[in-house]
Amino acid sequence: MTDTTDRRTKRRYAHELFPAGDEWEVRPLAVEVPRLYARAMGFEVDGTGWYDLLDIGSAEGSRKAGNRTLQLIDCRQIAFLADALAQGLTGDEAWTWAEEHARDESGELAWERAEHYGVRPELIKPYPCGPEPDHHDHFTDQENRCGIVTRVDGPESACSTCTEPIPAEEAAP
Repeated sequence: MTDTTDRRTKRRYAHELFPAGDEWEVRPLAVEVPRLYARAMGFEVDGTGWYDLLDIGSAEGSRKAGNRTLQLIDCRQIAFLADALAQGLTGDEAWTWAEEHARDESGELAWERAEHYGVRPELIKPYPCGPEPDHHDHFTDQENRCGIVTRVDGPESACSTCTEPIPAEEAAP
């Protein structure tokens, strides 16, 4: 583990990789669908403190965990609906397609559709939810986050393997 003063995780938040348009900007679905899938990946709960919130057993922890779950479901639903429209589906047909895909609780279909649109879900860091976990995973193929998994003690943000120096042009003055 290393000092995190001038480092950041290699994985980026969805909005860093796929920024939203300007206020009132209308963008084509070819731009918005990948952004919406990236956003859905960003609201996944694995790699966050979501499970710790449930373990707390308090009403506040349960409320926060429940709200995060609703955000995840909403983001997936919107991404699937935009995807259906991008495919040329309309009306009830688009809604039905989106609903059927959104029923997949595992998130596997959202992951596959994200990849279809050029999003690399393994590079997206989930938005914080609860305390940063005191452990994280390393993979034999770390760039693609696949292969044999090794559990590592310490948070991802303090790991020399999972962080990189912040480029000078991005560092705060």
